[in-house]
Amino acid sequence: MRCFNCGAVLTENDFCTNCGEDVRIYRRIMRLSNMYYNDGLNKAQVRDLSGAVESLRQSLKCNRNNIEARNLLGLVYYEMGEAVAALSEWVISKNLKPEKNVADDFLSDVQGNPTRLSGINQSLKKYNQALSYCYQESFDLAIIQLKKVLQMNPNLIVAYQLLGLLYLKNGDYPRARRTLERGIKIDKNNTQLLSYLQEAKSAIEESEAVAVGSSRKSGHKTRASSESIVYKSGNETIIQPLNTPEKSGSSAFLNILIGLGVGMALMWFLVLPARVRTAGNSAQEEIQKVSNELTEKSADIDELNKQIASLTQDNTDLNATVEKLSGGDGLAEKYDILFKAALNYVQNPEDVINTADMLKSLSNEATEGDDAAGLEYSEAFTALYDFLKGDVFAKAAAEYKDKGMEAYNSEEYQTAADNLNPAFELDPTDDSVLYYLASAYRSMEDSDKATELYSQLVNNFPDSEFVEQARGYLRNGAVDETAANNNGNGNGNAEAAGAADAAAALPDINALPQENTATQDAAADALQEALNAQ
Repeated sequence: MRCFNCGAVLTENDFCTNCGEDVRIYRRIMRLSNMYYNDGLNKAQVRDLSGAVESLRQSLKCNRNNIEARNLLGLVYYEMGEAVAALSEWVISKNLKPEKNVADDFLSDVQGNPTRLSGINQSLKKYNQALSYCYQESFDLAIIQLKKVLQMNPNLIVAYQLLGLLYLKNGDYPRARRTLERGIKIDKNNTQLLSYLQEAKSAIEESEAVAVGSSRKSGHKTRASSESIVYKSGNETIIQPLNTPEKSGSSAFLNILIGLGVGMALMWFLVLPARVRTAGNSAQEEIQKVSNELTEKSADIDELNKQIASLTQDNTDLNATVEKLSGGDGLAEKYDILFKAALNYVQNPEDVINTADMLKSLSNEATEGDDAAGLEYSEAFTALYDFLKGDVFAKAAAEYKDKGMEAYNSEEYQTAADNLNPAFELDPTDDSVLYYLASAYRSMEDSDKATELYSQLVNNFPDSEFVEQARGYLRNGAVDETAANNNGNGNGNAEAAGAADAAAALPDINALPQENTATQDAAADALQEALNAQ
């Protein structure tokens, strides 16, 4: 024994020789703990499990570090079917003494058998369900659950107690006695089981006594005929009839017939009804047994159907998630496109047009964060997309614009439109791109498209330097048609109309950008020639 204060080994003195602490009370407590442990061990050896539990608990109250008492308490709990309580005690013992502790073997044996652990877990769940049925007064369902519990965990004492109590409540005393006797074989001195068993035996004895009394009352009293001589010969009483004529053969035959009739009547009225009742009771018991089995099977089927429905829904959700991740429009595809765009931009920084085309396929989803299919993008994805878009789109728009303006100046209007369109898509704030795109369509005699784009320029860019030119074109939107109609008139009218159309179609010189001086000079010369022609 060691000192509780310093841990030194104690001697026979009433004080610690190392620190001087008084250890008299401590010694008594340790002795008391050991005494309760020995008492619990003796009770466990004779299968007084409930008594052993009580003694071992008292031992642990005195000394919670009594490893032997705690391990033995876990064994007793496990023998009583309460595996959870047993595991708790062994885990505590393991924490108190990590090394060279027999609790390691107990834990390994129990945890190494997952089938046993699963059975114990299911039995405890069913026991709790039986308690719930009892609170709901569904005693038949509770009995069914408890039978299943004892099949899975035949040592669970509390299940024997509850099942025996339910049998007593239903008046089924023989079954109650059998159930309680099975529990007492496991825990011989369980006070609760013994109390219930005594009540069952008393009820059975009372019912047997009532049955014997009723049978005695239904018996027939015999009396001696007054027309007979009664005398005793030793210990025997002899009754001799007086003046009884001898029976002839016919009367004897008649008596035989009467006897047969009485026997048949007794058979019909006494024996057959009893057998019919017996058969009816047996049939009723079989019906009840089948009904209980059907109820149990139905409950199991309902539970399995619920599990199937839950697993089906989980499978559907998982399939939907997999489809989102791996489908043609899934997250994996979107991430792959973004990574390819980033790789192309790193390896070929001048190839901004191809990089922009790849990013454009992600523009809707990345800007919205979640697309219509419910895809969710990470912050890293959105940040990388925004970085590439901010750098690449501007460069690609500038490259498209340069190509488009070069084609426009070369009067290749279709090529100009093919390049200016993506330039404006990438940079919808550039009003000059919109103006020259509209002018390209006007030069290709697509007046509807040109009118649409000029209107967009006037409405969306009211402060643009190209607004006045756009309004002039909108006011003379039928220039091409008017010129075509005037081709059939006189030469003087055609020349005048052509000059007027040319003048109207020319842009405002003052409104042109200042850096385009060559364009301004050419416009001025064209205007002067148109006025002279007029």
